[in-house]
Amino acid sequence: MRELYALVFSVCMVLIGTEMIVRLFPEKSGSLIHALAALMLLVVLVNGILKLQSGVSLDFDLTETGEAESTITQSYAEKGTAILKERLSALLKSAGMDVPAANIDIWYTQDDDGAVTVERVRVRVRFATDIDRADALLRSVLTEAIPVDVYV
Repeated sequence: MRELYALVFSVCMVLIGTEMIVRLFPEKSGSLIHALAALMLLVVLVNGILKLQSGVSLDFDLTETGEAESTITQSYAEKGTAILKERLSALLKSAGMDVPAANIDIWYTQDDDGAVTVERVRVRVRFATDIDRADALLRSVLTEAIPVDVYV
């Protein structure tokens, strides 16, 4: 029933708009304005009739969109941890320790709303002499909230 009211409203708006144009510009109200009004009226009517007869439903399956959203959120978390690995690797490299991003492990949890929390960072360095320097540097950057493990 709502679609029928929308159809009637659309037709009335086209007719009122056409009448306003004809009244405001009587010298330019030739066949062009009448042809445009007829075309708009025809489009509105055909669109409304198709909507009434087709019974198209715009309901979405929420389980599919939820799974897609979960996959997207998961890929954001993985991308974020990859960026964090690269940044930590660059930080350690700037301090004179060559640690590739592949040697950095990041554990994280993800809430239902998609918020990512880093739980733990583990870094493998090449030399035993770099353990204390890397540990101090990472603890100063990541603070005490994130446990850091550095090993050879």
